[in-house]
Amino acid sequence: MKFVAFAAAALAGGLLFASAASASGNLVVNGDFTAGNSGFTSGYTFQAYPGDMHPEGLYTVGPNPNAVHSSWVTMDDGNNRLIVNGSTESPLPFVWREDVAAGAGAYNYSLDVADICCNDSYGGPNLPSLLSFSFSTDGFTFIPLAAYTTTPPTDAGVFTTLSGSFLLPTSGTLRLQIDSGTNFPGGNDFAIDNISVSAVPEPAGWAMMILGFGGLGASLRRRRAVFA
Repeated sequence: MKFVAFAAAALAGGLLFASAASASGNLVVNGDFTAGNSGFTSGYTFQAYPGDMHPEGLYTVGPNPNAVHSSWVTMDDGNNRLIVNGSTESPLPFVWREDVAAGAGAYNYSLDVADICCNDSYGGPNLPSLLSFSFSTDGFTFIPLAAYTTTPPTDAGVFTTLSGSFLLPTSGTLRLQIDSGTNFPGGNDFAIDNISVSAVPEPAGWAMMILGFGGLGASLRRRRAVFA
């Protein structure tokens, strides 16, 4: 029984170590927008939900694009998301930005993006959006992580998940940013949700987990030998 208890403790220690190394989850504050218009900044102009999202260059936080623009698709799941009417400015303002403290190491990222233009009532031009996700360690030079071009009208209301990983060589402030690469006045409307950046567990954490599993296996073999 002592061997079983020791192995279980080693396994639990490995699991806890790996959990601690993952930086306790998402570094992004309010990445799912449940807290509304907070935790991030934007170069776009904020429109309180469910206000009118005309003209271009506005954003809001809410569940249903159709509630703020009669030509946009209906989403009735009740979940908040960032809803954007693509800007026609040049240069284009950034869509979403957040600065987070991060240590050196590997990180996983993901975010959901969707075209929201348009429903069957819309008869104007319906041009795509080009969305990009990037990071910077100095606040000026950005390293691209992912990009997505919408394909209206076939992808209207359909979320696509962009995901991957990157390596941060030094500790410091990590600037995360989402941009739009087009300034079309017709179409070019989109939603963003579930932005996540989380640390990858250190190899030492996985090593301790393997050690715990190995100890548990050895103790069980010993118990079988005793009772054979």
